[in-house]
Amino acid sequence: MSEHAGPPVVVGIDGSRAALDAARWAAGTAVRIDAPLLLAHTYPDEATFYNGTAMMIDAQFIQELREDGNAMLDATTAAVLQDHPGLAVERDVRSGTAASHLIELSRAARVVALGAQGAGAVTDYLLGSTVLRTVNHAHSPVAVVRGAPATASPDTRPIVVGVDGSQVSEKAVEEAFALASAFGVGLDVVHAWSGEKQHGLAHASKYVDWAAYEEGEKAVVSECLAGIRDEYPDVPVNEVTTQGVSADVLLRHATTAQLLVVGSHGRGKVMGALLGSVSQNLVHHAPCPVLVCRARQ
Repeated sequence: MSEHAGPPVVVGIDGSRAALDAARWAAGTAVRIDAPLLLAHTYPDEATFYNGTAMMIDAQFIQELREDGNAMLDATTAAVLQDHPGLAVERDVRSGTAASHLIELSRAARVVALGAQGAGAVTDYLLGSTVLRTVNHAHSPVAVVRGAPATASPDTRPIVVGVDGSQVSEKAVEEAFALASAFGVGLDVVHAWSGEKQHGLAHASKYVDWAAYEEGEKAVVSECLAGIRDEYPDVPVNEVTTQGVSADVLLRHATTAQLLVVGSHGRGKVMGALLGSVSQNLVHHAPCPVLVCRARQ
């Protein structure tokens, strides 16, 4: 076992089942990429807002919340160490807002993980707004974990990465290859292209050389893989180019994947064929964890 000297895998903990599932996913990922695990918990400041109303919280209550948070991390640590006895587990407990806490930790993180649904307590910890704010503003890739991690060991399901030919795809492809190599699994590179309905070409479809159009779309995938494929000769690659709506196509492929990777330009939207509404659709509905990667700034 190494000393886990690299950037940690950070996971937000609020005591919910979803957070525990995210912690288990994060722990398994940390082991596979040889990184430490950092458990993060946030409790309110004495002066805070609840449902839009300013309120003061008693100092004794704050202390109790802090102690409760540490107890949550104790329980989570025990759970992940039961699965991964040699894992280095750290913690960071502080006051404030959950999203700000996680965004700050993301500056030095390999990845930040959150459960798709939180406890909904006073801290508003892992509710949708926190997930989306973290995804939109984090400095590292962010994994939104839905459902319990796979019980089969090792998990041999592939990783799926969505590409659209834009520069933002580059970061997603890099992350997907690195993780597929670390996980020892194959990589499905998926590109969905718009057809006559999306382009309003129904009236002229008989004049379009759709075979040539599709060949051009296949070239999009080939260009995304140029160079990086040679860096990871151990990763089996399955190129998928298909006509359809991006979200629908990616959700369909996610049903047999252990992770879905998409790229974000870092201001709350996903570029090109993967628009903001698509990324939110994937984060909310994918049957597997979704890793959102920021483009280089």
